Amino acid sequence: MIDRIKNILNKLIQNRILQHLLFWMASFYVLVQFFTLENEISKIDEVYTSLFHLSLLFGVYINTLVLIPFFLKKEKYLFYLLGFAILWYVVALFNQFTFETLSDLIVPDYLFISAYDIEDLLKFSFVYLAITTLLKLSKSWFTVLETQKELEIVKREQVESELIALKSNINPHFLFNNLNSLYALSLKNAKETPDYILKLSELMRYMIYETKDKFVLLEKEINYITNYLDLQKLRCQSDTSIHYSINGEINSQRIAPFLLIPFIENCFKHGGMNQSDSNFIDLNIQIESDHINMKLKNSIQANEQTNKVGGFGIENVKKRLNSLYGDQYKLNLSSDHGEFIVELKLNLKHDS
Repeated sequence: MIDRIKNILNKLIQNRILQHLLFWMASFYVLVQFFTLENEISKIDEVYTSLFHLSLLFGVYINTLVLIPFFLKKEKYLFYLLGFAILWYVVALFNQFTFETLSDLIVPDYLFISAYDIEDLLKFSFVYLAITTLLKLSKSWFTVLETQKELEIVKREQVESELIALKSNINPHFLFNNLNSLYALSLKNAKETPDYILKLSELMRYMIYETKDKFVLLEKEINYITNYLDLQKLRCQSDTSIHYSINGEINSQRIAPFLLIPFIENCFKHGGMNQSDSNFIDLNIQIESDHINMKLKNSIQANEQTNKVGGFGIENVKKRLNSLYGDQYKLNLSSDHGEFIVELKLNLKHDS
């Protein structure tokens, strides 16, 4: 019931006709109080106030329907100021004309004269034109704020959907490949089998249950990466060198989940693993207080094009970096002498 009342009130408040009626009712009430000379408001005061509003109505709607949309909103400020000045003076003249000529035609039973000189009428004219301009601009400002809020919601939903898409992109292929590797390891009765099963269990738990928040503990993300690399070693031939080093102190820093892993996964997808006798992946992560620096190098095939390296995961993570970190990161992708190089510097303080 309360929500229904709120919706009705919101619709009434946003009704433009009602807004205009309330504005002019308030204007009439204030001016009739100002113009009356007696203790009580008489009919002649009401008629005079109504006639006085003719020029104000003319000025306000020429300003709001012509000058503001055609000049001010289009950033033609000089034309707007010129039009405003002309309208300002015309409204004052129109007011004089109303009481000197029009009043005899509209209300012939009353005898009116213009009670104010041009200087005073210019004051009335300016106040009404200025107020309506400010009201129009404030309404546009609130509209911009609402639009920004809607864009933020869309942006957040987009980031969340991209994260879901990223997780679904990693999960199936990686899981099936590692189950096959663990199966082969178990057939050999290798003593390392339980450790690798535990690594896979921790990795999957992190992916499924611990990455629902916008930011996660850096320690968990790093642990996920090391588990991922250790499990990938099972799939690569002995002539593929996989090396990683993580230096620096991990405290309570937080990072958006799955920002680093797409670059690492890219090494295995496009790096030509197991296709030569010099395959390698070299990952170095340096944690410096509120920053993290990652440098990742991997071998690539001779015919691999730099602009073809990447795919869905890389493009996805670029969008997420822009969306979540703005200008608080630096990313450089390059290739040189059979190596593909990723350099990423990220401000971990930017986590709100």
